[in-house]
Amino acid sequence: MRFKKIYIEITNSCNLQCSFCIQNDRLAQIMSIEQFAHIIQEIKPYTSYVYLHILGEPLSHPKLKEILAICEKEQIHVNMTTNGTLLYNKKEDLYFSKIRQMNISLHSFKEHKHISLEDYLHQVFEVSEHLAAQGTYISYRLWNMKNKQLDEETKGLLRKIQERYKIKVTDDEIVARGSISLQERMYIQFEEVFQWPSLSNPYVSSEGRCLGLKTMCGILSDGRVVPCCLDSKGDVTLGNIFETAFKEILESAKTRKIQEGFMQGQVVEELCQHCSYRLRFLGEIK
Repeated sequence: MRFKKIYIEITNSCNLQCSFCIQNDRLAQIMSIEQFAHIIQEIKPYTSYVYLHILGEPLSHPKLKEILAICEKEQIHVNMTTNGTLLYNKKEDLYFSKIRQMNISLHSFKEHKHISLEDYLHQVFEVSEHLAAQGTYISYRLWNMKNKQLDEETKGLLRKIQERYKIKVTDDEIVARGSISLQERMYIQFEEVFQWPSLSNPYVSSEGRCLGLKTMCGILSDGRVVPCCLDSKGDVTLGNIFETAFKEILESAKTRKIQEGFMQGQVVEELCQHCSYRLRFLGEIK
């Protein structure tokens, strides 16, 4: 078994409480360097790419530089997702590390209380452009569309991006393309707001497929292994990587049952039956 990517939640704490993100009700936890190093050794045979995110703001980890150094030493490519508010503060750590891709959730701007939009964008642009010049892919995310439309505040933000990169983005292009190049290795992505899966969400179906345990899986900050990056509460815990070898977790009866179910078009886990996000994968799954 080989995954395209494995998500590692190095911290479940965040400096924002964004309305579009599911709120963390778990004990606040920061993964230690020793724990992270152990995880990398366990997953190395199964992937070459990690995403340092499930919940939490990865740039808030106090040992981020050491985490990135471990990945570089073990030849693991790093992708990160951040709200961007700490980019400037952590820029030196980022400049001297190898990062494959940085996803910046610009749609978090409405939640910022202590920085103006102008200052926020200035810092994001400066650090992002420096990283892109070093070879990092940058994805500015506006994942807050509703019925293929951006609200007026977000349109104002988009205008500032267009001014910065001297481009013109039409409404038709946003809908048709989804991702638009700004300059070399820099993109802006548009997506609809999505609902995090939860057992309290409306039932979707017991039929279908997903990329969970096919191209990806996740590891929470306490070591629990979950089928995908959206199981933020560990409702479908497959095992704990600090207690059981990753190989054993992947070969367990529970893991195989989920995988075989998806292969047969059956959704066996209750959380997955209440997940609408998996419907976005229909065109990617064969």
